[in-house]
Amino acid sequence: MKVRHPPGRAGRPWLAHRLEVARRGAELLDEKFRALVRERSRMEPEAARARAEWERSAREAERWLTRAAVMSGERQLAVAAAAVQAPASVTVRRRAILGVSCPVDGTVAPGAGAAVAGGAALLCAAAAHRRALEAALAVGVADGALRRIDAELRATRLRRNAIVRTWIPAHEDALRTLELALEELEREDGARLRRVLRA
Repeated sequence: MKVRHPPGRAGRPWLAHRLEVARRGAELLDEKFRALVRERSRMEPEAARARAEWERSAREAERWLTRAAVMSGERQLAVAAAAVQAPASVTVRRRAILGVSCPVDGTVAPGAGAAVAGGAALLCAAAAHRRALEAALAVGVADGALRRIDAELRATRLRRNAIVRTWIPAHEDALRTLELALEELEREDGARLRRVLRA
C-alpha cells in the first residue's frame, strides 16, 4: 500500500497523526472484539436452553396430536385444519447489542380460525402446538442473535487485521522514508551552509 502524504516537513505531523488514529482504532476494535466474545459466551447457554425447550415442546405437541387423532379421528383433525382461516404470525423485536442489530425476543399471534368441536385432546394438541411454536420462535431469536454476533466478530477481526497488518505498517514505512529524506535534506542544507560560511 502506497501512502500519499504532504511533501516535506508537513508530512511528518500528518503521518504521525494518522498513525496515532490507526493505533487507537486498532485498540478500540480489540475492545469491541473482546466485548462481542463475552456477549456471545453469555448468549450460547440461553440458545442451548431455548433449543432444549423447543425439542421438549415439539415432542409434547406430537404426542398430543397423536392422542387427538386417536380420540377424535383423522377426519376431525382434517375438519379442524380446514377451519383455520389465517396462519399464525410472528413479530420479532430487535435491539442494538454493541452496535449490532440483533433479535432479542418475539411474540406469536395465533392464526384465526373457527372453533371446532373435537374434544379435549384436540384443544390440548392445539395448545401444545402453540407452545412449540413459541419455543421455536425463541430458538430462532437466539440463533439469529448468535449469527449476527458471529458476523460482527468476523468483520471486526478483518477490520482490525487490515489496520494492524497493512495500514499501520504502510504508514510507518512512509514516515521512516520521509524522516530519512528529511535528515538527508538537513545534512545537505548544513553542508551547503558550511560551504557558504567558509567562502
